[in-house]
Amino acid sequence: MNNIPKTIAEARTALSENSASKALKLLKPLKKSLKTENSSNLPLLEVFAESYLENGQVDKAYPLLVQSCELDPKGSMGGCDKFFTLGQIVGGQDGISILAQGIKNVSTLNGDNISQDQVEKIIGGLLTMIEIWMTDLCMELNAESQCEELINKAMEISENKSPEAWSTLGSIRISQQRFGDASEAFTQSWTQFEQKKNTIAENILDSSHSASHEDYVDLLQPLLSLAKMCMEVGLYEIALKVEALVKEIDEDNLEGYYLEGFTNYLISKIETFKKTNPEVTLTPENIYEFNSHIQDVPLDLTNSDIQENIHDSRIALSFASKLGENIDPSDEIAKELVNGTNALLQEIGGPISDAELQKLRKGEALEEADEEIDLDDLSDEE
Repeated sequence: MNNIPKTIAEARTALSENSASKALKLLKPLKKSLKTENSSNLPLLEVFAESYLENGQVDKAYPLLVQSCELDPKGSMGGCDKFFTLGQIVGGQDGISILAQGIKNVSTLNGDNISQDQVEKIIGGLLTMIEIWMTDLCMELNAESQCEELINKAMEISENKSPEAWSTLGSIRISQQRFGDASEAFTQSWTQFEQKKNTIAENILDSSHSASHEDYVDLLQPLLSLAKMCMEVGLYEIALKVEALVKEIDEDNLEGYYLEGFTNYLISKIETFKKTNPEVTLTPENIYEFNSHIQDVPLDLTNSDIQENIHDSRIALSFASKLGENIDPSDEIAKELVNGTNALLQEIGGPISDAELQKLRKGEALEEADEEIDLDDLSDEE
């Protein structure tokens, strides 16, 4: 038991290397002691909770997070991250209260010396509270006013520079059926994401900062969410730019390839609709409605106006299909993406042939996409 600090340090190293299973293996000899002599060992409770979370075992992390927050109610010993994590897990009004406590703790502990990372932590807490109000508490009479109050706080604290806040504002506006305002918010979100990406790049080059590729990786989920919301209101060009950035950060991102293929598919549907309904002026409002009737628009694959988008869609979806060959069979989300990929490919002419994929690997087949797509890490053809 005298080696507990060493074990905690080794487990944290494993977590930093994205090996939660290794961390849990290191911690296993101490597991029983959490209920006895180490029941008040905050660093040990926190590293156990984090390891369980990273390993997808939320049920095991939950009681440890509760215990950690009770032992360190002001976050002065182990930091405030546990409040934000627990609040998101709990949800509902209790989750709101826990998140508010986390925000209060960050502000109290740092006062006027608050860092940019801590500011972003507060903004993240506010946005999580909004998510809870829009889901768990959406039927409450004050849900909309709470969302407005919280998003205004997030905008004020971020000086209107948080891409995640702009994206959340757009989501709120969609729920209010203010689709034009939502489009403006998503456009601003993309602008701020571009700036954030550039700042990370500059910080990586500056040895005085601790920035790393992990800072890019942290952008992936917010970017994927933004791409989907842009598609809802017809911001297809921005969606494609967002998806290109996802591919730049993670060239093996299954959802990114699926969304790129689906975006080009939607563009093809829109162009087909415009050709047969020239009198209709498309707006964010009617595109949102159009998306719910997308299957009613037949595609003519011989139409020269959409052939480029169809080809780009087939390419992206073919990459998604390749990546799908290696997914974890228990990953339900990945399975849904693969099923969606195969359904779309069936409608637009099937996957790109192995021969053409090989050309793509060598940079021979395409003009714009060939410089961005790399198959080296995808499953090899037999």
